[in-house]
Amino acid sequence: MAGMLDRFARTACVVAVLGCMAVIEAPAAFAEPVTMLPEDLDQVTPDGWHIHLNSYNEVVNSIPNLANATNSREAFVSLYASARVEGGQGDIVDSLFIMGYQLGCQSDVSSGLQFGGAASGGVSGTGSLGSSSSVGGSVGGGLTGYAQTVLEPGVIVDLPMSNMGLDKSGRATLDVTNLHVKADACGGDVTIRSYAYLRISTTGAHSSYAIYGEPTKI
Repeated sequence: MAGMLDRFARTACVVAVLGCMAVIEAPAAFAEPVTMLPEDLDQVTPDGWHIHLNSYNEVVNSIPNLANATNSREAFVSLYASARVEGGQGDIVDSLFIMGYQLGCQSDVSSGLQFGGAASGGVSGTGSLGSSSSVGGSVGGGLTGYAQTVLEPGVIVDLPMSNMGLDKSGRATLDVTNLHVKADACGGDVTIRSYAYLRISTTGAHSSYAIYGEPTKI
């Protein structure tokens, strides 16, 4: 009986070890891309201009970190946003339409900061920044390429991805497809939320409006 119990115990240990190895070696699961709900806003400025903002076709695709870092989160995002302004008095003398993402980290597990492209550790969020000029201004003075910002625990930062002014008919459309969003040195959840901002200045008023998508974790 003692021999049978000993053999049973050894067999159980082998099965347990093989089970643990199977768990360790299993590949990380890929999350399915998440399609977000569209957002709309209709407002009237103090001097009678009708404002319509909307965002649509938003998809957030969370992916495993390319370097297999446990404290880094990555996603590819796609988003369309449009603005329309019509029917007011006077002239639109300046405008700016911006689209991007807000990003927040629960806790910083780094020992430093990262800012302005100089790496010294720290939590950071990255995205791409592009701009085009039309009627009105632009962010970054035509800068395109890589945008970076410091991210601290409990702080929400903006990652602008594209911008333009309204055209002569009072319209603007922005879109990004499969752009990269990344947060480094984050010890907790990373949550992102899309946004679209419109600022217009007329001869009679200066007005700003915004819409936001639903927050989602990456």
